[in-house]
Amino acid sequence: MWGRVRRSFESARAQAKASADDADAIRLIVETDVTRFYYTLRSLDAQAQILERTVVAYREQVRLLSVQLRTGLVGPIVVSQAQAQLQTTLALQRDVLRTVPIRSMPWLFSVAVLLRHSRSPSIRWARCRPPPCRPGLPAQLLARRPDVARAEQNLVAANAQIGVATAEFYPRFTLTSSAGFESADIATLFNWQSRVASILPSVSIPIFQGGRLRANLEATKARYGQAVAAYTNQFSSPMATSEDALTDLHALTDIVGSLRQAVSASQDYLRSLRRNTSMAWWTT
Repeated sequence: MWGRVRRSFESARAQAKASADDADAIRLIVETDVTRFYYTLRSLDAQAQILERTVVAYREQVRLLSVQLRTGLVGPIVVSQAQAQLQTTLALQRDVLRTVPIRSMPWLFSVAVLLRHSRSPSIRWARCRPPPCRPGLPAQLLARRPDVARAEQNLVAANAQIGVATAEFYPRFTLTSSAGFESADIATLFNWQSRVASILPSVSIPIFQGGRLRANLEATKARYGQAVAAYTNQFSSPMATSEDALTDLHALTDIVGSLRQAVSASQDYLRSLRRNTSMAWWTT
């Protein structure tokens, strides 16, 4: 009559949804770990490939500058600088080649566990890129995160418990009924004359509680306030994380643009060096 059962059902249903969101949160963590391991390994492979191509380019640069040194186009200082640059890159390449197996094996085993393999798989990574993040995405998308949805359902359950605690102040009406057969002789137990039925209404009035109901209501309201604070914190944390990720994304995009320009300039320099070396050969 006072909504106690209805609010109890509402609280239980919200708690069930929160449990389902817990499972989704664990699934999201596993997917995030797999994704992070994948791109970390791909980054290590890319570093090794870039250093290998860089060493080849620096060797070619040293060779061309040595030819120009013999023809008198450059001085020995330029050749020494190119050789020092080559040796530095070779040292960096050896360090990366040494580090890749050491750092990749734990990640491979972790990926194997997440993929339910019994041992570390020989993974051949496909070339894939993360989907682009379009600007202007609404903040309401963060509410679809399982951890945020779980905090929201916990808030709904705590709010419903306030209604349950409030309904405890009012009388509770119950209706007890029973039906069956009763007979002193087993032979006539199931005759229609042996049928009995009863309906017993009762009223329970909460008096002389000594402040227990009031204290329970205050405690329930305090738990609701705690749920509100947890939800606010749970929602603000993804906001900060998303903001930091978008900032890093823009910064890394600028870095990639600068590196592409550096690669283009290095390729132009190498072509000019080859052209000057060819002219020097024709001149001599």
